[in-house]
Amino acid sequence: MRKPERYRDGSEHFFSLRVRLIAAFAVFTVLVLAILWLFQTVLLDDIYRTLKLNEAETCAERIEQDVRSGKNIEQIADSYAKEYAVCISAYEIAGSGGYKNGRLLCRNHVNSFCYIHNVPSSSDLLNELYREAVQNGGEVLRRNPIAEMFRREPGHSPMDAGENVIYVKLIPQADSELLFLLNTELVPLNSTVETLRSQLLIISVILFAAAVVMAVFLSHKLSKPIREMSEEASKLALGNYNVNFDGGNCKETVMLSSTLNRAAYELSKLDKMQKDLIANVSHDLRTPLTMIAGYTEAMRDLPGEATPENMQIVIDETNRLTSLVNDMLEVSRYQGGTQVLHPARFNFTEVIRTTLGRYGKLREKEGYTIRFEADRDVFVEADEGRILQVVYNLINNAVNYTGEDKTVVIRQTVTDDDAAVLTEVIDTGIGIAKEDLPLVWERYYKVNDFHKRANMGTGLGLSIVKNILLLHGAEFGVNSKVGHGSNFWFKLKISE
Repeated sequence: MRKPERYRDGSEHFFSLRVRLIAAFAVFTVLVLAILWLFQTVLLDDIYRTLKLNEAETCAERIEQDVRSGKNIEQIADSYAKEYAVCISAYEIAGSGGYKNGRLLCRNHVNSFCYIHNVPSSSDLLNELYREAVQNGGEVLRRNPIAEMFRREPGHSPMDAGENVIYVKLIPQADSELLFLLNTELVPLNSTVETLRSQLLIISVILFAAAVVMAVFLSHKLSKPIREMSEEASKLALGNYNVNFDGGNCKETVMLSSTLNRAAYELSKLDKMQKDLIANVSHDLRTPLTMIAGYTEAMRDLPGEATPENMQIVIDETNRLTSLVNDMLEVSRYQGGTQVLHPARFNFTEVIRTTLGRYGKLREKEGYTIRFEADRDVFVEADEGRILQVVYNLINNAVNYTGEDKTVVIRQTVTDDDAAVLTEVIDTGIGIAKEDLPLVWERYYKVNDFHKRANMGTGLGLSIVKNILLLHGAEFGVNSKVGHGSNFWFKLKISE
């Protein structure tokens, strides 16, 4: 087996697509030419003989069918002699004395040389053929070289004139028998074969040249978009997302180019989101670290600065850093599929009330209005800790992006069939554009035009919400319109 060559970077490759296409066309052309030569020269004589013999047999079968259907024998012989270009003789044989007691009914002479009609000793031959037909169930096929027949006759020179085929058909009647003799010639094809060889030689040269030209043209046309896409992919691998994959006009390469363009778009979007995340996380890390460093240096260098208030600020900023790191780790776990749920039956409505208790100081100090609307308590079967995290993150998101009235509404609604509970977290912010709605759940997503950066939290809350709800098999979504706030919702099945 041929060992693949290696590039400098260690990658392996075999022949290019263009070389493979040219080789395939060449092999196909050689195969076609070989088949043509085989059938048109080597096997031509055998095929010709087989077809002629099959024609004689078919003609005899049709004659028998017409005779048994009561058609006129002379009309039958005349019709099939012209249709199949054979000599047909019909004899009626009475008694058991053999052919010599037969009577000629009709004779149609078509061929240039008919063994039965032209050889003087044909009566003995016909008597012999009759006996063979009786012995072989009514059918005899005899092939005689015409040169041999000439040698039997004094005064005739031997010649290679092909073969003379006699097909005998014996048809029993009520009180007699009908003997049909079908005579056809198998002419020699030497001159025909030589003519075909000369033609095939010319055709082979033309066909091979045309195949090479077509192979080069098609290989160039087919490989060109692939080469261009490969060059664009190399740019993409280097981090250049401003690429365009053109698939030409073939369905497969067009589909491939469309997929690659989509991948390039997604990669560019992901790269932007990652850069935004790094910028946001860097800012979120830098701010608390700066405050922690400042306050701890002040408490170290200045007498009387080690107050409980300053210590609380350091603790709060430390907790903020911890929250940021934990959220990033949790998103990574969900993406890696390593999180495991621990479902249990619990009071879902009470979880929301417990979560709202965390926002008491926010309501008191900053004037936020956080309202919970529920007509009754509802129990669900889920992971209580994860569902609490969902509610907490959605409320955080609403608080961060609500409008100037600082109002957030949490609404719990039971479906009409009491099968599920719908939870909505509604803010009065400036909303999200329709084209951005599917993207708000992405881990790196941030709409600078419509959302201010969070004052609290990490910016990864919605991605965590999405992954938790997906693990629970819950429905979720967001309804929003620019200028009219946003409504984040999810559904959980009620536990009876």
